[in-house]
Amino acid sequence: MKVLKWLHRWLGVIVAFFVLFFALSGIVLNHRGFFSGIDVNRKLLPGKYRFGNWNLAAVRSAVPIGADSLLIFGNIGVWLTDSVFSQFDPMSDGMKRGIDNRKTVSVVKMPSGRIFAGTMSGVYELRENRWAFTDLPGAERRIADMFVQGDSLLVLTRSHLLLGRDYNGTLKFEMMQLPHPAGFVSEVSLFKALWTIHSGEIFGLPGKLIVDAVGLVMIFLSFTGIVWFIAPDLIRKLRNKKSLKKRVVRLNRFSRKWHNHIGIWAVVILIITTITGMFLRPPLLITIIRSKVPAWNFTALYNPNPWNDKLRGIRYDRFSNCYVISTSDGFYHAGKELRDSLVRFRPQPPVSVMGINVFEQPKDGLFIVGSFSGIYRWVPAMNYVQDMITGLEVQARRGGPPAFGSIAVAGYISTQNGEEYIFDYDAGVFSKNPGQRFPEMPQFVKKKSPLPLWNTALEIHTGRIYYVIFGKYQPWFIPIMGLLILIVLVTGLIRWFQEHRRKRRVMKNSDAAPLAIGIQRSGEGK
Repeated sequence: MKVLKWLHRWLGVIVAFFVLFFALSGIVLNHRGFFSGIDVNRKLLPGKYRFGNWNLAAVRSAVPIGADSLLIFGNIGVWLTDSVFSQFDPMSDGMKRGIDNRKTVSVVKMPSGRIFAGTMSGVYELRENRWAFTDLPGAERRIADMFVQGDSLLVLTRSHLLLGRDYNGTLKFEMMQLPHPAGFVSEVSLFKALWTIHSGEIFGLPGKLIVDAVGLVMIFLSFTGIVWFIAPDLIRKLRNKKSLKKRVVRLNRFSRKWHNHIGIWAVVILIITTITGMFLRPPLLITIIRSKVPAWNFTALYNPNPWNDKLRGIRYDRFSNCYVISTSDGFYHAGKELRDSLVRFRPQPPVSVMGINVFEQPKDGLFIVGSFSGIYRWVPAMNYVQDMITGLEVQARRGGPPAFGSIAVAGYISTQNGEEYIFDYDAGVFSKNPGQRFPEMPQFVKKKSPLPLWNTALEIHTGRIYYVIFGKYQPWFIPIMGLLILIVLVTGLIRWFQEHRRKRRVMKNSDAAPLAIGIQRSGEGK
């Protein structure tokens, strides 16, 4: 009992600070749209989160829109620059407020000259240097990719393909249902299943609100646990201050009572939330990343659309007369009419589980694919994949691509002059040609590119922000902290049962005592 008490009290105080930030950040993560308009100044964050040399996915790509003008885009939003990247002007007027809403994954120019940008908050059209929101069918607003084919605009969300046709200068969109992949089985990754359980999304908005309530419970238990920890010493020190001492005694009594009551009712869901969270980050993530589970009926995991939340990029290859579609399950090809089942490419370039960041088509039959697993040239018709950094042919490997390659590619630019620039997430921009150098990132671009509150919460919730404390051991933060929280919860549960049994024995004995006295007195009377 003493060991359990010691573990629960001292470990509880140690993890309370981290639990508080886990809970607050988790609530923010559960409601991205609600918090998307709030930004955080990067100067308030550790140096790792500040821009330098166009790092941190600042740039995804650039598209020429005139003889000497380009739109460069990425996590910094959209900026107007010239062909040598010597000056930058913001191009965000008309977009929703908040850098999270302005994160741009694609900019395209149609043959008619119309320019569109696909962002986290939807599709916008550039009209007289101001963006106008384009209404799309369906509820999805997060854009995964865009592609121009003839006079049509193909917009890819994470679940659907939208085809926009030009009718007398007006684009009218229709939603296209992509066919099932060949050999389709209704299942999802174990990672996604655990993620939806952890966030509550497995039961939609009601599930999220329940997990939000769990976060509030964790905050309450942390505060009441700290009060319970420090109150006895504080009460002893306040012997001569009776009024203040009474208030502390009442607060301590309240904390003990409701810490036990709420804790015992919430302990099961707290344990589930903790365990599922431990497996959503490396190193435990590695043990489940390739595992699949059935898409359970009556949950958010089940969806009649086989591509729900899986689509990432699309191009049309005139060399093979087929669509090439990037998904979270790999690359597939489909006929021009999109009627037959999609067929998976073999072999295909490695793509990190974090998703594709570069999907360029310099010419028919050739693609450039980049992700945190590296950057590659891919010729599907020849079954050929080449590492752009080493120049070596890539051989298929068992177990899928590594989460991180030699470089974590976040963007790629190929200019009309034949210059190629690769954007590494951590190191920033570089070129394989020593004679090519990308200009430095201007201070005013950095200043106008804060970190979204949602991403700040993500860094806190995943523990990555604590690298300033734990250094190279930071990847172990989540499993170790999860284990400590589990110990606190389990020891608290055991202590509650022991205390509950002790109270029942005391009450049983107290009820039996008067009866024993009565029997004894009856014997004396005789």
